[in-house]
Amino acid sequence: MAFSKSAYKKAIDDRDVVNTKKYQPSPNGTTYCNIFAQDVASDYGTPLPSGTCATMLKALAGNNTPHWYSVTYSQAQSRANQGYTTIGITSDHIVIIYPHGNTPSDVSELYMSMAGYKCFNDTKITYAWTKTDLPNVKFYSWYE
Repeated sequence: MAFSKSAYKKAIDDRDVVNTKKYQPSPNGTTYCNIFAQDVASDYGTPLPSGTCATMLKALAGNNTPHWYSVTYSQAQSRANQGYTTIGITSDHIVIIYPHGNTPSDVSELYMSMAGYKCFNDTKITYAWTKTDLPNVKFYSWYE
């Protein structure tokens, strides 16, 4: 597969997280961040582990899932900008790092797309986690 910024961006944008009913929070508060992230990754040929955020995080820990490796926040944005599937994850939430072209000097400058309490595409990661929670986010990227 040829990885590129435009192909990765298209895989994310084609899922139309903001308007697709499948990703909207349910009336009882259930959210679908894991489903959105898994769908984007699968569409792009870079499948994530299945299950909840906690299950995925456990599978990714220690770089035990083939092709998925831990990266720093700076590497996360750089990898996304190069067209590699990249995520930010905690035990209760996951986002797709969006290829934006920037070089972040702080974790709060990353761009992401997410399903959750609200669905966002190509916006700052601070919409997903508070600045005090950002240090707890783990980043992983797909490597061939």
